[in-house]
Formats: sequence, structure tokens, C-alpha cells
Amino acid sequence: MIMERKLKMEYNAEKENLIISEYGRHIQNLIKYAKTIEDKDEQQAVVDEIVDLMMRMKFGNKKSPEYMEKIWMHVYKIADYDLKAVPPNGEIPTPKPANFKPSKLDYPSSEKHYRHYGHFIHLLMDKAIEMEDGPKKDEFVALIGSYMKMAYKTWSPDHYVNDKTILQDLKSMTKGKLVFPQGYSLDMLLTNDNTKKKRTNGKKRNSGKKKTKRS
Repeated sequence: MIMERKLKMEYNAEKENLIISEYGRHIQNLIKYAKTIEDKDEQQAVVDEIVDLMMRMKFGNKKSPEYMEKIWMHVYKIADYDLKAVPPNGEIPTPKPANFKPSKLDYPSSEKHYRHYGHFIHLLMDKAIEMEDGPKKDEFVALIGSYMKMAYKTWSPDHYVNDKTILQDLKSMTKGKLVFPQGYSLDMLLTNDNTKKKRTNGKKRNSGKKKTKRS
């Protein structure tokens, strides 16, 4: 029994480390075998089959070019970038430098400051700016302001939301092109949401009551 355990431990120790564990040792051995094929066309055919097998093992949009490129990058990484086979896009994957770091996306300073409102709010503002002055535009701008207040409360539920802050942000974010119209409330969406909740709760309570028959 002790001898069997020792042999098993030695066997596992002799195995190569998995380069990308999610594909398992079988795929790694197939790619290792493909490297030994001298004929370029034959190796291409074998690697294409391996890629197809790897795609079946992973979830994702298999028709996406980016998805295919990722699979081929994994194949080359497992093969230590020593293959003659060429990906469909014709670009041979190359190893990234050891000190490679993806570049950070720089967001505009204005969006950083107002990111708690979300990116969608900028699209709404652009649309409102293009609208002609009138009741429809006023109502749309009022909805934007109310949405901003609701987003602010969601982002910081433990803090009091000052209406002046919302109005100032609306003006600053649009460089003065949009101003909250008079006669509207910043609580439009919040009020509607609370009203819907009350109606829903009321219906649930009423549905739970049994109807009494009149004698």
C-alpha cells in the first residue's frame, strides 16, 4: 500500500505543469503532439481540430473574431509559441513582455466627477440640448434632473441629497445649456416609484383578504 502511494506521488510529480488549467492535460498533450509534426499543412489540420475542440469546451460567442483570436492565443501559449500553424486572421500570436501592463483608459475629468450619475445621463443631456424649447423639452429636462437625484440617492443612500447640488450639477455638466425648469419637482420619479409600490402592496393586501358573503 505504501509502495503504491509512493509510485503514484512520483508519477504525479513527473507530470508537466498545466499551462492553462481550464483546458486540462488532454488538450495540452494534443498541442504538444502537434508541435512534433514537421509537415506544415498536416500540423495546420491537427491544430485546427484542436482549436475546434477547445471552442466546444468554452462558453462564449463562437462567431466573434475576438473569441477565435483568444483561443488561438491560448494554443500558442500552451505550445510555447512554437508552431507553424497560422490562425484564420493570418496573425501569429506572440508572447507579451513579462512586465506588460494593460494601459488604463483615461476618462474625462468631468465624467470622473459625475460618474455616480452613470454614462447614460450624458446621452440624455445631449438629446435634450438638441430639442427645441417648449413644454416637451421642459418635461424631458425635469425627468433628467429627477433621474439624477434618484441615481444620487442610490449611489449614496446614507447621505442627504441636496436639491441645489443636483441643479448645479445639471447646469455644470451641460455647460449651462440645460437649466431645471420651473414648476417641476426633482422628486418626480421618486414619487412615481413610491406610488407604484403603495399600489402594489395595497393589491397584495386586498388579494389576501377573503370575501365575505352577505346573508
